[in-house]
Amino acid sequence: MVNFSFKKSYNYNSFNSVKYDHLWGSKGVFTTVRVVGRSPRYIFLKEHLSQLNKSLKKQNIKFALTEKKLLELIPNQLKIKKFNHLLRIAVKQNLISISLRPRLKPSNNFQCQLINYQRVNARVKNLHYKKILSLQKDIDMQKEEILFYSKKMILEGSTTNLIMIKNNQMIMPKGNYYKGITMNYLLKKFTNKYIFKSITSSDLLSSDELILVGSGKGVVKVSSIPQIKWFSSSSKMFKRLSSIYEAQLKL
Repeated sequence: MVNFSFKKSYNYNSFNSVKYDHLWGSKGVFTTVRVVGRSPRYIFLKEHLSQLNKSLKKQNIKFALTEKKLLELIPNQLKIKKFNHLLRIAVKQNLISISLRPRLKPSNNFQCQLINYQRVNARVKNLHYKKILSLQKDIDMQKEEILFYSKKMILEGSTTNLIMIKNNQMIMPKGNYYKGITMNYLLKKFTNKYIFKSITSSDLLSSDELILVGSGKGVVKVSSIPQIKWFSSSSKMFKRLSSIYEAQLKL
């Protein structure tokens, strides 16, 4: 069970509070923001809100969330000595829901499993997540991630993007999926040093490293995929990406 530090829903026409609704399964969109520090720092907040508002337009929801309004909706007195939390913002027609929960640190021995599934309207971070949530109930999210594939092509994790490393080259799946804020930030540090291409499970087998990145997980080294008997043979690029990401958290 999730231990929320804060959760609230509002009618966004008046911003009057209403009974909390997580909005999963609704026609709408969401984003998850990493929060750190003694005074809360919202990592990549500008980028998250920009992406959220673009997605709302695509869903024909006539609402745009500003940073000023978001921070007004989050209580100042949360009795949290040091933030290491995840802020989830979800919006559907006429309703916005905000929640804050402690971030769970991923295990150092992290595994993946492959599942044949593609998210609905995959390029938008939408709220049609009931299938994914049902799959996640069967695993320990601190120790394992689900990697989706469709038509034999690897796409994305249930909460992350995948970066494959082979012969020191960064390779991202080519296909219909959501390219997240964390991945986009890291790729900007490696201009012209990465490619997008179709990735199969056979390609995974020949990789040196598999790295998962996302707002919740941060940067995670995949130790193994028991399903296909793949095991990591290097940590070189993981250490590099992790140091870049951690430096951003300390700014």
